[in-house]
Amino acid sequence: MLLRLIVLSIFMSPVVLATLWFSDNAGSVQVEWLGWHVESNMPVLLAVILVVFLIFSALSRLSALVADVPSKLGKSRQARGLERGMSALLAALDAAESGDVGEGRRFAAEAARLLNNPGLAARLDRLLPRPPAKPVAPARLEAAKGRLFARKPASPPPPTPVVDKIQPIVKAPQPVVVEKPAAAPVAPAEPSREDLEAFSAKIRAGEWQAAQAWIGEAVLAGRLTPLVAVRWRSVALEGQALDASPGDPARSLHLAREAMAADQTFLPSALHVIRAEVSEGRKAEAETLLASVWRHVPARVLLDACAPLWRGEDRDACLKRLEALAEIAPHHPDGHLAAGEAAFAVQKWGVARRHIMAALKIAPDALGCRLMAEIEEREPGGSARSAEIWRRREHEAPLSPAWVCGACGRVVEAWAACCPSCAGVATIEWTRPAKADEALLPPAATA
Repeated sequence: MLLRLIVLSIFMSPVVLATLWFSDNAGSVQVEWLGWHVESNMPVLLAVILVVFLIFSALSRLSALVADVPSKLGKSRQARGLERGMSALLAALDAAESGDVGEGRRFAAEAARLLNNPGLAARLDRLLPRPPAKPVAPARLEAAKGRLFARKPASPPPPTPVVDKIQPIVKAPQPVVVEKPAAAPVAPAEPSREDLEAFSAKIRAGEWQAAQAWIGEAVLAGRLTPLVAVRWRSVALEGQALDASPGDPARSLHLAREAMAADQTFLPSALHVIRAEVSEGRKAEAETLLASVWRHVPARVLLDACAPLWRGEDRDACLKRLEALAEIAPHHPDGHLAAGEAAFAVQKWGVARRHIMAALKIAPDALGCRLMAEIEEREPGGSARSAEIWRRREHEAPLSPAWVCGACGRVVEAWAACCPSCAGVATIEWTRPAKADEALLPPAATA
């Protein structure tokens, strides 16, 4: 507040001095134009010029506001449509979970229309189960049979064969018995302990091809659901890619691409491919791949992998890129946190506050609380008390996401098919550690 008063006094001092000087030296001004004669003094002339300037400024501002009304209305309508589309999507998922398949499909079609995403309806159509066929009443079935058979023309009687004295014995044809195909076994929702141990043994031994063949046999036998099979296949491919990385980088990248094609939500394979593109200096390919992967798994570690490409770039251009990523996944905190941090770096306090608060509304985060505390400390007019509150929330907030083993809870340096601490297979995921005292880094981590 004191700083603002000082700045205001500095700017007002010349105006006050000029006013005092003109009041002591009023002078006279004469204007003759088209037969009009106006005589006044200099302070009145300056006041008239100031009034005219203010009128033109107000008209210019008003015209800008009127011109901006259509774009604001369009954005507001788009935001309402997006909000209604997300509500319809959540209603479709809730209806499918409760077993109301018909209602779920109706909400899914409405969400695809509002979000202007035709592929969303097709994907939800594959995910939602088909509604059971309604049984036909026996009376209606018999009536339909009667109508069907009534329309069928009567077949002529078979001709009587002319035989000689000896009548051959004709055997009646035996009815053909059609065996119904056996129903495919229904896979359990979770793999059994025996299947998990069999798959883990092959992964620990580095038998990647044998693991892939075993997954196919387990799916055919009905012991694995397609979702579990796809994830385990990606784990085996990415593990094989990391195993082949030191000696054969080309084969390693090929296997990582196969794992990414098998499961687009598998973050380790996507991270592997993006790092390979960055190391080769293919900026356009890496950024295109980042935008594609960000729709499925918006994780901050992907931005860290692309950071070498943006080193030395204009900070405003980097902020625009991160804001575009935040718009791709608006309901995930990592994009908003990255955009808020970039806005903080260029001291755009309003933009930084908007993105960081959006991230903190989705999930509490220590980085977001720390950035809010620093904004309160550095922004002119900030509050020291608010900064202290954000510092306290930073210590209470959960840790930032990392590679965490779901079996032992340890934080590892990088993803691996087997946990280096407990040897668990397919247990490492990018998530938040449970507690700070449990986030212990093991002595050896797989790169």
